[in-house]
Amino acid sequence: MPAAVVAEEVFLDSKPLGLADELAPVGEPFCALVSSEDEVRPGQIVYFGVDLEIGDVGEVKARVLSCEPRAGGCEVTLEVLALDARYPGPLRRALVGGAPAVPAAGNGGVTWALGLKQTNGTFATLVNCPAGLLTAAQLRTIAELAEKGAGLAKLTHAQRVVLLLKPGQLDTVRDDLAAAGLRVGVLHHGIRNIRGCCGALCRWAQETDGLGLALALDQALFGRPMKFDVKIAVSDCARNCMEAYCVDIGLIGDRGTYGVYVGGAASAHQLRAVRVAQGVAPVDAIPLVERILGWYEANALDGERLHKTLERLGRPEAEARAGGSFHEAARAFEGVELGDDVARTLSRKLARSWGARRLQEGLGLVP
Repeated sequence: MPAAVVAEEVFLDSKPLGLADELAPVGEPFCALVSSEDEVRPGQIVYFGVDLEIGDVGEVKARVLSCEPRAGGCEVTLEVLALDARYPGPLRRALVGGAPAVPAAGNGGVTWALGLKQTNGTFATLVNCPAGLLTAAQLRTIAELAEKGAGLAKLTHAQRVVLLLKPGQLDTVRDDLAAAGLRVGVLHHGIRNIRGCCGALCRWAQETDGLGLALALDQALFGRPMKFDVKIAVSDCARNCMEAYCVDIGLIGDRGTYGVYVGGAASAHQLRAVRVAQGVAPVDAIPLVERILGWYEANALDGERLHKTLERLGRPEAEARAGGSFHEAARAFEGVELGDDVARTLSRKLARSWGARRLQEGLGLVP
């Protein structure tokens, strides 16, 4: 018998709701406990909808085993007979109180990019592609999954692949990808796809191998739960092909070593990262990134990107030093439409710089 209520205030109807084109019989009936305002009798066949983490509602057919009056309604024990053919796995997990189709974030939990409902009815799944590399076998797997889904895949600026899948693929796509050595990507609250340039294959590389470093970073860090999203990129020269100046932690090649930058963002208000170390040997890059991540976890608020942590911690020092000087500087831009608040931008940059100084002091990186 079920141990806990898995759905609250469920509407129980004696007729199909029309949510599902097809109800597929379950191989072996199982029990679920729900609460409802509807009084039903043992042996009655009922239909009801269940909200799913993937953003849709699935329909369930069940037989009433018992109906116990409670304050404000009833607790109804049901024998589940059939499930919406689109979502058999997510529905079963929801009804037995197991893991949701898309794990929830918060409190250190990663949100995986699996089953994100799109406006055209498909469900997007992000594929982790370290440094944007895929083998021929992996490309074939992606093509096969895309063919069964919407018939196409999308490449993102973060060197990932987006698969647009049909509902029936969501239960097996993680295993299908794993069989080819691939993983579902991180959506929130974790370390995202590690970006890497062509590395030593490129004639502009600064006697470093950003491609190899990005792959090593992926092996060490990908998917680690964090206070919020963490983006990491490696560019082997100042041409910055991987936008390493515009991510949480960026590494820029320079004559056999790396400069390490923190607190960048490529959002509606672009922020160039602040350099916190230079002359870092490739062998020391991953340990330093690990230390920066540890500092971020210790100092960030839940749901706060690194650039916001730096700005928050550096704000008192920035305000004490700047006074009203930024407003004076902004007057020089009067009459010029930049689409930007110059005083605010300068203030944020100074605050992030002092926040970065706090990070340097905390990690013993002060020059």
